[in-house]
Amino acid sequence: MSKNPFASQTFVKIWNKHFNGSLPVFTFRFINKISFVKHQFFPYYINVGRNLTNGITYELTDGDFDDFKGKTFLIRDLPTYHHIEKPKGTRLKLKKVFQYEGYTTNVEKYESLDDYLKTIYKSNSRSKFRRNINRLESCFQVDYKMYYGNILKTDFDNIFRVFYSLLEKRYNEKGEPCGELQPELWRYYCELAYNMINEKTASLFVIYCDEKPIGITFSYHFNKILIEALTVFDIDFYRFNIGHTTILKMLEWSFENKLQLFDYTQGDFDYKKRWSDSTYDTNFHILYDTKSIKSILTAKLMQHYFNLKRIFRERKFNEKYHYYKHKIFPNYKSKSIEFKPFNVETVNEVVPEFEKLELVNLQSDAMMSLRKALYDFLYMNPKKVSELKLFKCDETLYYVKGKDQILKIFIDE
Repeated sequence: MSKNPFASQTFVKIWNKHFNGSLPVFTFRFINKISFVKHQFFPYYINVGRNLTNGITYELTDGDFDDFKGKTFLIRDLPTYHHIEKPKGTRLKLKKVFQYEGYTTNVEKYESLDDYLKTIYKSNSRSKFRRNINRLESCFQVDYKMYYGNILKTDFDNIFRVFYSLLEKRYNEKGEPCGELQPELWRYYCELAYNMINEKTASLFVIYCDEKPIGITFSYHFNKILIEALTVFDIDFYRFNIGHTTILKMLEWSFENKLQLFDYTQGDFDYKKRWSDSTYDTNFHILYDTKSIKSILTAKLMQHYFNLKRIFRERKFNEKYHYYKHKIFPNYKSKSIEFKPFNVETVNEVVPEFEKLELVNLQSDAMMSLRKALYDFLYMNPKKVSELKLFKCDETLYYVKGKDQILKIFIDE
């Protein structure tokens, strides 16, 4: 039985509620496994989900149904690893418009995760991944949790609250806006993810350090395919390469659960190229009636429009557009994070009188710059963070007291 997450009643209902005002959704007899809404301004139908699907598919029926007459249909984001047959008749035709390249790992081709890693990475890279995990686990109490099929509402709300704050923190560091944090879109994800996780059409993978989420990935599940949709890690842990650890552990889960494909989705990101073993094309499909002038013209205009968008994207015009929009219009600006230049050293001088210093909460927001500097130091000099106490001397000088070591953290001006 096919479990297409983007054709499920849950997905259709929640997307329609948030982005289509719960207006009518249309299905047609000539096509299965997909539903449509009417475009608000132009004479065509577009798949439910629009640009919020990752790996949608459909199936043309064998019956002699002609409810496509005089109509045009746009179906976005179809990966070529879903094999879709062309229309068999002479009246209904298909235009494919290439848009993006995507990346995958063909899990079923390999006997184990170790077998796969040996094919894409040299031994020094594999050793580095193990070292990242070992050092993280030396400094923190680490738990790896895949929520798939069952998640308590309290756990979900806590994870998504942290998810939001980590995305906000990450994009503030980059000085860029994050589209997913738009209020309506985030409310949609919150409602959708909880329901789909419990239905086993989505999952949340979380890395906990000392019971705090530091890496979170939301994915869709399409039968034996895992589709990575939204991911983030805590920039405090940048030195520990949490992003790579997340992929490694999710691949481990994929092998243990005998998945066929791990889809990193579209996007020209270095980590996708490094971790994948194959690529695919993502196309838009335009179905149209060749005996309708309106349908033919609409299909041709759409084809030219999306080809032009792709060319603009490939020439980086869209990046320039967003860059200048971000710079010019205040509504698109995000708070930029500036890290203070803290240094960390082992104390070899006179031990300070800790009873005269102020005990400070290392996990407070005000300590973000200091905390990142300390974690960078601990990557090379592992110590259990839970055993460390932070003391403030002044705004530029702090001390960290451990069981067998004292550290000085100071601003190097």
